[in-house]
Amino acid sequence: MNLIKNLSYIFLFIFVLTLELIFGIFTEFTDYRFLPFLILLFYISINKFSNSFVFAYFLAGIYYDLFYTSNYFGTTSVKFIFFAILINYVYQKLDNSLYSEYLVFLLAVIIYNYEIIIFSLSFSSFMNILIISIINYFLFKLINITLKRDVFKKSI
Repeated sequence: MNLIKNLSYIFLFIFVLTLELIFGIFTEFTDYRFLPFLILLFYISINKFSNSFVFAYFLAGIYYDLFYTSNYFGTTSVKFIFFAILINYVYQKLDNSLYSEYLVFLLAVIIYNYEIIIFSLSFSSFMNILIISIINYFLFKLINITLKRDVFKKSI
C-alpha cells in the first residue's frame, strides 16, 4: 500500500510539474507566471511534510533535469528537497499569521526562482518576484481553503 501511495505522489508531482512547464510555454513572453508546482511544493511543505515525499521530490527533480534543463542530474532534486526542508523549518518557527505565511511564501518564490535574481539583479526583477508571489499566494490560499473545507459537515 505504501508503494502505491508513493507512486501516486511521484505521478502527481511529475504531472503538476509538466502542467507548469506547459503554462510556461504559453506565457513565455510575460514575466508574471502561474506556478502550480510551487504551490504544490509549498502546500506539501507546510501541511503534510514527511519522509514519504522525498522520493517524489527527487524523481520530479530528475525528470526536470533530464528533459528540460542542461543541469547535472540531481541539481533540481537538491533544490526541491532543500526547498521543502527550509520552508517547513521556517514555517514551523514562525507564528501562524497571514503576514508570516506570506513572508514564508515570498521566501519560497525567491528560492524557486533564484535564477531571476542571480542573473538579472535589478529592481524590476525584485518587483517581478513580488508580483509573482502575490498572484501565486492568492491562488495558494484559494486552493488551501478549498482543500480544508469539509463538505460532509456543512449543512445545505
